Amino acid sequence: MPAIHIKRAYSVNNMQINIAEHGSGAVPIILIHGFTCSLSDWSHQVSSLSTRYRCMAVDLPGHGRSPPPRQATIETLAHSVNHMLDDLGLDTVVLAGHSMGCRIISEMTNQSRHRVRGLVYIDGSIVADGDVDAAVSRSIETVERLGMPQFLDRFYHGFFTENTPPAIRESVWAHFASIDLNFAKELWLNMVRWDASQSRSVLATIDVPALVIQSTFLNSDLKRISLSPGQSSTWVDEVSKAVGDVTVQIIEGVGHFPMLEAPEQTNEAIHQFMQHIR
Repeated sequence: MPAIHIKRAYSVNNMQINIAEHGSGAVPIILIHGFTCSLSDWSHQVSSLSTRYRCMAVDLPGHGRSPPPRQATIETLAHSVNHMLDDLGLDTVVLAGHSMGCRIISEMTNQSRHRVRGLVYIDGSIVADGDVDAAVSRSIETVERLGMPQFLDRFYHGFFTENTPPAIRESVWAHFASIDLNFAKELWLNMVRWDASQSRSVLATIDVPALVIQSTFLNSDLKRISLSPGQSSTWVDEVSKAVGDVTVQIIEGVGHFPMLEAPEQTNEAIHQFMQHIR
């Protein structure tokens, strides 16, 4: 995979956020990774898209080389990146998020919608619905029954298909060694709560164009399955229903990381979207 180099560590409210920034352009693409992952997941996008656009990949607080925040919440992570963009004077951006990053960019838009020109959602999901307390209680029971290491191990195994190349498996699994288990547990439970209580209401406020790139869906047992021809997912349906200007790109036969497993298709979809919102 292409190398991605951290350009600087940025201080936000006495908290360090690492970013990799390449390319130039009037409307930067801000790349937000998923749960327990890092900016390295965007290596193909930074390498390719930075020839046309300014790309900024972010290690969210508590991920990669960025130290954890005081609170492990979707709102806190979103606020941290928004605050960084404020300080950098970036008042017009496109936000791209993968997995949990889809929640972060929705919440970033909810907090600072004036700056967002468009949203790119990559293999998002909704992991909880209905009764918030019941959803969180079920998640707590699962984590405590399995233990956080085994929970994450099972979670990571679900990222891939039998066709996922070994090099991609290794690059994703490399995140596992640096995970702070207490932080991950707190953030996972907050993500469940955010999904059950806010995901749909926040989506309903999105009034900018959105691109949905989807490769998998979660079944009722939270098992991840690759999409088949003509198949949709709850997440795709919810975004399509809530957002007025939506483009959907289904990438078949790959796992949860289409930006790594199908980078050419992913990059071309993002490029076409950037042309659409000009």
